Amino acid sequence: MLKRLFFLLSLVPVIIMAQEFRNGAFYVVSPIPLEYEKQIVQISSLSGSWRIIDPFTNRALRLTDSGLGWGEENGSDELQKWTIKHVKDHMYTISPAHSSKKLARSTFSIKESCYFGSDEKRTYRFVSATNPDFVLGNGDNSNNNARIVVEKRDNLNRGQYWTIKTVALGRHVVCNAFYCQYFDDGGNNPNIDYLLQWPANPENWGNALLTIKPLENRVGVCQILSLNKNKMYTVRDGRMMLEDIDVNDANSWFYVEEVEKPRIKSPIWEDETIFEENKLPAVADYCPYASEHEMVADSVHYNKVWTEPQNNIRQYLDGTWKFDFVTSPEKRPDGIELSRADKEQFAEWDDITVPGCWEMQGYDRPIYCNVEYPHSNTPPFIKARDGYNSNGENYGVDPVGTYQRTFNVNKEWLSKRTIIHFGGIYSAAFVYLNGQYVGYTQGSNNVSEFDITKSVREGDNNLVVQVIRWCDGSYLECQDMFRMSGIFRSVYVYNIPETSIRDHYITSRFNSDYTKANLGVELKKEGNEDLGDIVLKLFAPDGNLVGQSLATAIDSVTYNAKFVIDNPQLWNAESPLLYTVHVIQHDRNGKEQMAFSTKCGLREITIKNSLLYLNGKRLFLKGVNRHDTDPLTGRTVSVKSMEHDVLMMKRNNINTIRTSHYPNDTRMFGMFDYYGLYVCAEADLEDHANQSISDIVTWQPSFVDRVARLAGIYRNFPSIIMWSLGNESGAGKNFKYCYDKVHSLDSLRPIHYEGTRIDRDYGGSAYSDFYSKMYPSMHWMKDNTSNLDKPMFICEYAHAMGNAIGNLDHYWKAMEESNSTIGGCIWDWVDQAIYEPKEIKMGIYRLHTGYDFPGPHQGNFCSNGIVTAERNYTAKLAEVCGVFQNLDFKCDLRQYNFEKETAIRVYNKFSFSSTENIELEYEYMHNGTVIARGVRPLTHIMPNDSGTVVIPSVKNTYNRKPGELLLNVYAKYKSDTRFCLAGHVLARKQFVLNSSSKLLPVKPSGKTLAIDSTSNLLKISNNKICVVFEKNTGLMKSLLLHDKRIIADSMGFVFNNHRWIENDRYAHVSNELAPTGKVQIRCVDKKTCVVSTMRSGKIADQQIDYVIYSNGIIDMDVNILPHSDNLRRAGVACAIDSSMSRVEYYALGPWENYCDRNNGVMLGRYSTVIDSLKENYVKPQTTGDRGKMRELVLKDISGKGIRIQTEGDVSFSANRYTDEDLMNAKHQWELVKRPYIYMHLDGAQRGLGNASCGPGPMEEYIIPQKPVNFKLRLSGL
Repeated sequence: MLKRLFFLLSLVPVIIMAQEFRNGAFYVVSPIPLEYEKQIVQISSLSGSWRIIDPFTNRALRLTDSGLGWGEENGSDELQKWTIKHVKDHMYTISPAHSSKKLARSTFSIKESCYFGSDEKRTYRFVSATNPDFVLGNGDNSNNNARIVVEKRDNLNRGQYWTIKTVALGRHVVCNAFYCQYFDDGGNNPNIDYLLQWPANPENWGNALLTIKPLENRVGVCQILSLNKNKMYTVRDGRMMLEDIDVNDANSWFYVEEVEKPRIKSPIWEDETIFEENKLPAVADYCPYASEHEMVADSVHYNKVWTEPQNNIRQYLDGTWKFDFVTSPEKRPDGIELSRADKEQFAEWDDITVPGCWEMQGYDRPIYCNVEYPHSNTPPFIKARDGYNSNGENYGVDPVGTYQRTFNVNKEWLSKRTIIHFGGIYSAAFVYLNGQYVGYTQGSNNVSEFDITKSVREGDNNLVVQVIRWCDGSYLECQDMFRMSGIFRSVYVYNIPETSIRDHYITSRFNSDYTKANLGVELKKEGNEDLGDIVLKLFAPDGNLVGQSLATAIDSVTYNAKFVIDNPQLWNAESPLLYTVHVIQHDRNGKEQMAFSTKCGLREITIKNSLLYLNGKRLFLKGVNRHDTDPLTGRTVSVKSMEHDVLMMKRNNINTIRTSHYPNDTRMFGMFDYYGLYVCAEADLEDHANQSISDIVTWQPSFVDRVARLAGIYRNFPSIIMWSLGNESGAGKNFKYCYDKVHSLDSLRPIHYEGTRIDRDYGGSAYSDFYSKMYPSMHWMKDNTSNLDKPMFICEYAHAMGNAIGNLDHYWKAMEESNSTIGGCIWDWVDQAIYEPKEIKMGIYRLHTGYDFPGPHQGNFCSNGIVTAERNYTAKLAEVCGVFQNLDFKCDLRQYNFEKETAIRVYNKFSFSSTENIELEYEYMHNGTVIARGVRPLTHIMPNDSGTVVIPSVKNTYNRKPGELLLNVYAKYKSDTRFCLAGHVLARKQFVLNSSSKLLPVKPSGKTLAIDSTSNLLKISNNKICVVFEKNTGLMKSLLLHDKRIIADSMGFVFNNHRWIENDRYAHVSNELAPTGKVQIRCVDKKTCVVSTMRSGKIADQQIDYVIYSNGIIDMDVNILPHSDNLRRAGVACAIDSSMSRVEYYALGPWENYCDRNNGVMLGRYSTVIDSLKENYVKPQTTGDRGKMRELVLKDISGKGIRIQTEGDVSFSANRYTDEDLMNAKHQWELVKRPYIYMHLDGAQRGLGNASCGPGPMEEYIIPQKPVNFKLRLSGL
């Protein structure tokens, strides 16, 4: 029977009998037992007693030793239960339900509040007060923008059931109980005079905030009011209308009726309450063997746990499977029948590789989404997304791939327990074996295991796995990535005793000075039989036995063992020393049944004074975010690629990885442990496009399951120093339960969650042990990184999209100087570009990006990597390596004397490592050429300390020659490490001992210069030079030096402001100079002529003075006068003859660099070719700048060409494409080479900044509105 939930709407006192307290209603209890400003509570029944709850903090009134207090709501807390008895009128007695203790006061007044209250866990209907047969509904429509209408009551209509959350007094949000759509008043849009539905964000309810207002003297009757528009909703002629508030208008009256939420059957993949069937609980990663001897004999896997074990009780099923693809679930074949079928039935099926993504193998299409769903936003249901994939026109609405293969087991397996392991499946899967249904799984990046003991048979076994591309779990997998499908991680079966140790949890605790460690191992048994001895052995990092112990039974399933270690060797990322625990299980007769080993690191993570410590040392996390991605296989990443990433990070001073935004393959965590990386391990949880889900109670179990599987499977990996509950998923209460669950599974690690941006402009306000920020500006860093009450983690910053990562050194200076910031993770490690599957079949491998595939997409926003999709080294990685280096060098250059030794102060910024294995190589360079080099030993500098290294003088080779003198120092490893060979450079620094001199005066020689003038051209020439100017503009139209054409296509030096990068999409191509200018010629003598040119402009004026000498030299004095501080460049561009493709330069190199990204480069002389100067960004853009240019040589194959020398701060780039060409192209292969080389010579250039997602350049890297001057000297070769 439906029960009406009436709320007191009258100011006239109403007597409430104790048994009539209504769930969700608001009551005023006075005098309140504690000082409490709202004076409003909810009173709910529980097990024959009552609880008094603060509805806004979820705290409950509880009995304490001193009287009364408020505690976290807990239904198991007997001290939160009360007996309430009616006395008379509004008076009641309140006494403890389970204690004889008496309160100082026992009688209280309890009245219903004049505010509407609700219980968000319950379900309601809005019933028309004038016609109770009609209710508010959405037409059973799950789509955004659907109108709320008046419908005839229908118990099977999902659109008529609602939940109501009271956000504050008089503030409510109403959500459909099935579709995660909220009442929405349309905000300030004057054209929306009706009520509609739209997803809402718990961090900012916005248009979803309404008032459900009880009416005075009309018990149970409410009005629905728009807060934005200060109007009420009425029902007229069957339509919802927005009208002026009138409490007497019966068309605006509704009853709020509490009902049971009906069980309307949905497919399992569209029911958020069912996310697994028969799936085994999460257990810590392990690899069982039949015996300890076999385990140790498998030495490669024993030492490097990510390698494939040679193990007769584990069988990998990776390889070729048979495959059938259909476009929707209703078309899929019967899984049980298929798993009974003979091999012949699959003969016509396609072959497919497992692990793999079916889109990359030619089925359906990859789809790149950032903050959107590729299907409709109608959780938990999967429908085609209108406008992008209407009726499945671009990709399947919800395709199903059916996988089949056989595997063979011997008779011995049948007497034991067999488990099948799936490393990852996107996104839901049914598993069948030999005609039996095994189970169902969701949670794509979590391990799924099923017990197949009852289904497995001797000989061939027929395995069928049906994978559904999208399910309700896909709403929790809205990460910024290519959405792909299939069995994308490894599959194997393994065989263990029927009763065995299935789970283990290794912990380490220490005394205050870390001279003693207590290592604990908790074991969990599964099975009904008693076990014999469980022997544990602990081996030190060098392989020596530390100790042996028998596990002690704590209860019927739990065993414990402990080891005490004196002077333990501690794990850290700089010295990743791993102990090994052996677990050997015996039966009751003492026979060995099973053994496994686990690498463990002894280390302690603590938070103290708002900073993060490891083993008592402050940590700085120099990290990156990383997605699983491979251009050929998509979301399937090989072990080789995983290891390549780890080694590349280690070799470039990266010490932290955030597994954004899901757990990586377990094998990769083994690499993190072994090579040494700190890990922020993140749950597979992001509902980015519908964060309201985080506050809906029916989704809570699914949220908790994902974080529980993360912690349960990975908690023995010492590299994990913090858990992350997910990414950008809202601030709903579901995360409270996630936080509590992870903490219960692992109390020794802190927990991170950025999504609770509640009362600050950064995250971590709740359900997190850290504050967290994404993409801050340097102004924000200055104001928010110190003096906090918990650590700040910059979980995403320095967005590396295209030509990016400006001012990284400034970020790190702010972090290192802060007293509350622990570091951060750059977004992100690798471009997510992929090869086009259709082209792969033709043997074509070209990188494609988001806009090459069906939408919704955010263009090239998937290509944010420090390294390329193909893992090529980049200028961005060189910058990261330079900024993150753990040795710094300083030298007092004020007293430099080339005849004396040079003292270099070396600062060790490692947290744990001394410089014992490091030596210092030095080299002196004169005008870019090495004149002396050597090696100096480093003193034994301890972490966070410094020491001095003395470099020999250079007096024997320098002798005060004119020009620039540089000292380069390189810190190199003396011997091999796990991640690099001896000689690897881990840090470097360059000191300018003597600055470059000005250009020396030219002494002209040779034949007299001839001057020829026509109506519009001015020609100056002799046998060594011929230069032609356009009189009305001053443009150099032609230049020949030693008969070699230099200027091409009449495109001489002219002001150019265009630069297009994804950090700064400046599309204005024109230099906006006046069409004509002034040109003056003055001959100093017969061998020297001066041509002065001036052109005014809208954004800058240009003046170039050319001094032309008879010996084939031209000096250029370039002056740019900006008219604003919005220039991208202050310099000139020109076209150079295309044959001069060989390049030698004396400038910062070898990587491209910019004024705010030059920590990974050094001044020197470099040789290359034109085509190698550019970086091949996925989306072409401005590239190739080299700053601090001293000299540039461009020459052809015969050696003829041009030398350009500089005075002033000049950068250059030379490319076969203009910036406009790069801007307009979507792919590298679309670019058509110009018939010339396009060269920029800039006296100033705007910094890169981070504006593809974050702030633009810092003020100091913006071209100021003041004159820019530099000099160029051109000479022929």
